[in-house]
Amino acid sequence: MSKVNANRRAFLRGAYLTREGRSEEARRQHPLGPPPPWHQDLALASLCVGCAQPCVAACEPGIINIHPQNHRYAGIPYLNFKSTGCTFCSACVDACPLDIDTRDRPSPRIGRLAMNRQTCIAWQDIICMACSNCCEYQAITMMHHRRPNVDAEKCTGCGMCVSACPVQALNIV
Repeated sequence: MSKVNANRRAFLRGAYLTREGRSEEARRQHPLGPPPPWHQDLALASLCVGCAQPCVAACEPGIINIHPQNHRYAGIPYLNFKSTGCTFCSACVDACPLDIDTRDRPSPRIGRLAMNRQTCIAWQDIICMACSNCCEYQAITMMHHRRPNVDAEKCTGCGMCVSACPVQALNIV
């Protein structure tokens, strides 16, 4: 039996017939979030699928989720910053059956912060400092007219600011 391409399968299901179907199919093809810290350089597709995923239960903030079965990355953990961010506690690494050494290693950079200035209310002349107030790394500073600016060198991608934003103008990529 030949393996069917996921895009072709979506076409055969009629997923591309509507705008909503096309956007849903595009969403299924991209990761829902970055991998857990200290896991970025690992081949998670071969290592995590079929694992009992103890990292999910070990994550005290509860931000580690698993991609659903109908997703291209099904069974692979990702960070969901909707409620809070990563504290770099390394509980996920301690629970992981993989042998990942975090001793003498600094906290990894999970990703980089992307800010949508069209959506950000501070860029619409409304005073809002929610993102800068919650950034313990001081990677988000206020420029003239109280508009947020991200220092990419200081940002760890922890995601604390993502859930603090009242208009969902922030994302970790």
